Amino acid sequence: MRWLVTFLVAFVAMTFAACNIRGFFISQTDDPVWNGPTEEQQAGGEEQSLGAKLFNKNCASCHQTTGKGIAGSIPPLAGSALANSEDVSKPIRIVLHGFRGAIIRNGVKYNGVMQPWHSVFNDEEIAAILTYVRTSWGNTGGEVKPEDVARVRESTKNRTTQYTEAELEQPL
Repeated sequence: MRWLVTFLVAFVAMTFAACNIRGFFISQTDDPVWNGPTEEQQAGGEEQSLGAKLFNKNCASCHQTTGKGIAGSIPPLAGSALANSEDVSKPIRIVLHGFRGAIIRNGVKYNGVMQPWHSVFNDEEIAAILTYVRTSWGNTGGEVKPEDVARVRESTKNRTTQYTEAELEQPL
């Protein structure tokens, strides 16, 4: 009998501890609210480029609007060697077909997965996004042209898997 009383007291205590102070059940108004960037922040004060708009809508959830990524899973784009490289084919391949596997950037290990975007964005949109990345947050990589994206898309059109670090080191 003593164990039953102990169980009931513990059950009642846990039930009340898990409840909202205002009542037995937590109300829908207690749900967390996500506060995204304001319209002014999204607009950046002036009219945003196509690349900035597409990046903020599709890429910033992982890479952040600051380009700093997410520690341990999503590498930063700000200061990235790939973003600043003269070779535009590597970032184009990553955007087209995605990326998977462990990498080390600036002494930090990342092991995330990036989805492929080849069926979502056209060549002009990918060029605009990558130009935005390569010219933002102190990056000096410069413009990516739609013709560059078209060339890489054509040469990798039969690819069905995401790239790994070792595969990106192979020339097209």
